[in-house]
Amino acid sequence: MMVSSGRKSEKTIHHQFDPADDSVTLETVLTMIEALRKKHPDREVFFDGDEYSICSRPKHKHGAHRRS
Repeated sequence: MMVSSGRKSEKTIHHQFDPADDSVTLETVLTMIEALRKKHPDREVFFDGDEYSICSRPKHKHGAHRRS
């Protein structure tokens, strides 16, 4: 599921977890991140702790300034 957050950061939410779900393990999160990195090599994939989700944003070329 790719859902854009609508922010200027161009962040896309791929999967949002339920914080109350105790079955989610670190291994689960890391496996999902690795799969998304392979599927989207042009994107920086990361875990957003504030949104409890796996997100991505376009990778910036060297020398480009990143906007917050």
